[in-house]
Amino acid sequence: MTKKKRSRTRIVDEMTQIIVGHLENMPLKERKQRLSAFGEVLNRGAKRGSARPKAVSSALP
Repeated sequence: MTKKKRSRTRIVDEMTQIIVGHLENMPLKERKQRLSAFGEVLNRGAKRGSARPKAVSSALP
């Protein structure tokens, strides 16, 4: 049997539906706080350090 592979687009769509559903069930005040915090994270995105820093060749003997 072969497993059916889902495309990236479909996976993103499914995740978005889950997140939106969660936000819609949240109290308005909490939803605003979370969306605001999320926006701040996105705005700082370019200022973050790399998750995978480059190796420093000068540190090797």
